[in-house]
Amino acid sequence: MEEENNLSSRQPKTMRVKYDESVDLSSNTMIMFEKHFGILDMEQDTQAYTLPKPESMFTEPPWQLDKLQEIKRDLNEVKSRLNNFNLSKWQQHTNRMNGAGDIVRTVKENIQAELVTQAWCKFYEIASNFSLVPLNEIFRGVDGKKFRSVHLCEAPGAFVAALNHWLKTNASDVQWDWLATTLNPYCEGNSYDSMVADDRFIRHTLEHWCFGADNTGDILNLRNLDDLVEKSKSLDGGRILLVTADGSIDCTNVPGEQESTVAQLHLCETVACMQLLHKGGNFLLKLFTLFEHQSVCLMYLLSCIFHQVSVTKPASSKGGNSEMYVVCMNFKGRDYVAPYLRILRHYYGNVPPTNAMFSLRDIPDAFLQRLEQCSKFFKFHQCQVIENNIRTFHIQESSYKILFFEILILKQEINAKYLKDCRLSKMDPANEIVGREIIERNNNQFVNKKLHVDSYNERCKKQDSGPQERLSQIWDNAKEIKWPSKKFYVWHLQILPEELEIKMGKSFNKVRSSRFCDLTILQILNKIDNVMQDMHSTVCFPPAEFTKELAQQIDPSHEVLSFQFVQDYDSHQTIIKIYDRLEKLQSDQTLVLVGYSLLTQLNIGLLYLLGNFFENIIVEIHDNEGYRLKLQAYRRNEKVLNYFREILTASHNACKENMAIWSIIPVTVLYECDQLPVVMLLNHLMIKLYARHVINMISGKKL
Repeated sequence: MEEENNLSSRQPKTMRVKYDESVDLSSNTMIMFEKHFGILDMEQDTQAYTLPKPESMFTEPPWQLDKLQEIKRDLNEVKSRLNNFNLSKWQQHTNRMNGAGDIVRTVKENIQAELVTQAWCKFYEIASNFSLVPLNEIFRGVDGKKFRSVHLCEAPGAFVAALNHWLKTNASDVQWDWLATTLNPYCEGNSYDSMVADDRFIRHTLEHWCFGADNTGDILNLRNLDDLVEKSKSLDGGRILLVTADGSIDCTNVPGEQESTVAQLHLCETVACMQLLHKGGNFLLKLFTLFEHQSVCLMYLLSCIFHQVSVTKPASSKGGNSEMYVVCMNFKGRDYVAPYLRILRHYYGNVPPTNAMFSLRDIPDAFLQRLEQCSKFFKFHQCQVIENNIRTFHIQESSYKILFFEILILKQEINAKYLKDCRLSKMDPANEIVGREIIERNNNQFVNKKLHVDSYNERCKKQDSGPQERLSQIWDNAKEIKWPSKKFYVWHLQILPEELEIKMGKSFNKVRSSRFCDLTILQILNKIDNVMQDMHSTVCFPPAEFTKELAQQIDPSHEVLSFQFVQDYDSHQTIIKIYDRLEKLQSDQTLVLVGYSLLTQLNIGLLYLLGNFFENIIVEIHDNEGYRLKLQAYRRNEKVLNYFREILTASHNACKENMAIWSIIPVTVLYECDQLPVVMLLNHLMIKLYARHVINMISGKKL
């Protein structure tokens, strides 16, 4: 145990490796396990780096280093050769060529751990190569063997699950508690492009997740950071000795500027760490390339506030991408960084500072040289993988079969080495957080959905297309949506909760994600919305003429309440509209809802409450307007009316703070409703009909 507790005893042998352009990966396939580069080790380096005075930060314009820009150009030149490749076919090819591509499957089959993903394997590999869990600091603490960790940008929760497995099989006597944050997968204002929607683990561990003051989970919001820091104080004793940050931003459409795109996120993650971590703790941060002033300054900041800083690319990370992890060990403490936090908090947020964090003259030449060597080292290995994949993409089928057989043998060797080097062993299922079987049993439609399949150049060409052409391309996908098999459905929604569970969050006016619609189908709606915004145009759906006809044709004893399925979403007005109508309804009247969206938790929750006023709800399918919800035989129910009054009061109060009610019944309860499959079909139908209606209106043609 003493050897395990020593911080320096488990550093990789290649930590101090120097870049060598003569390395031939074809003759040394195991190099993928040795992609580590030491930036700083105060136990071995004679020179410690020091921060300049706080008042000098963010005072000088952005700068560039010619040598780093040259490395960037070389890398982008290689990456640009992929611009014409169909993304789906390219990913399929690189997955086959990836010698480490079967590690996840191997761990699943042999170790049977919970939530095993590529992120799980990357974290476990890093934890096995470095003393990421600071056991020496944990055992030194006055609070016994208590250990606390906070995980930023953590969805779906694989780092947490991997850490739990590592602790239970390597340090079972450590008492661990954790807190995580991520973009809230239940926030319908969060887009799929920006978040990981997979909630198989999250839904069972919600008490460990903090989505911030506005409930969005946006770590770029300073109020959300402060809320996270406050929540972290409620962790059961112990010090926070590990912070991880696995955040990224979808850069598929700007592959050459990935680093600049994610730079502000990485700065905010680092500032969050500085406020959360205790002295002696460790920080794991995902970065990409290190060419721009933002990354150079960030790496220098980390090298000044930690005793050891290393950059590593795990074997389980796909070799052709720019992803790498910065392992920062032995934090100097909050007292040390306190003078700098005020200025860093000033530049915290989603708007990057216009100036560089540090002046170039404040960063030692020795550090810049080390960073240049590091950039060369990782660029070299990445380019070799990409060039090898390009060479093999178009080879003949007969040659491909031979190559594929060789790769299968290589994969077996790599799988065995991974299991051995990580010292992986099975864990008692009783020690799992949620349980592998429970997670795997959850049929989650949001797992591994690919939203981009075209090549980069094809996507650029589509963006340059005119509105009608873009809509036509969208319709090619929308017309494949299946029509419901029945003309009507009968629902009995009369389950009444003991009490409401009102959840509020940041107000939003567009539904960018939904738990009640297939991810790729909702993307169709978002794409149409983008086209309409570019055209500065709106189209009503259901069309106003259908609503007028309905009002004239319907039984006079029926009350019609009309909504717009796709107009700006306004939860407050929806609540007011329904409550006002309920107060005026007479016994036995039928209420008909037209255009009522079933995309949001709130709307479905309200429909559940409405079900307690009526004998049943008939869902009628109509060719042009989608569905109508016919609520039959009204009976006044004071208990449920009081619920509506409570909701209305809460909504009024929320509006005063630019907030809105998101839900009144937990989404985990709505997941279990018998009507969920039909609800999804109805939403799909409305999106298909809306797409058709928009194209008819814009083009003047009848589809």
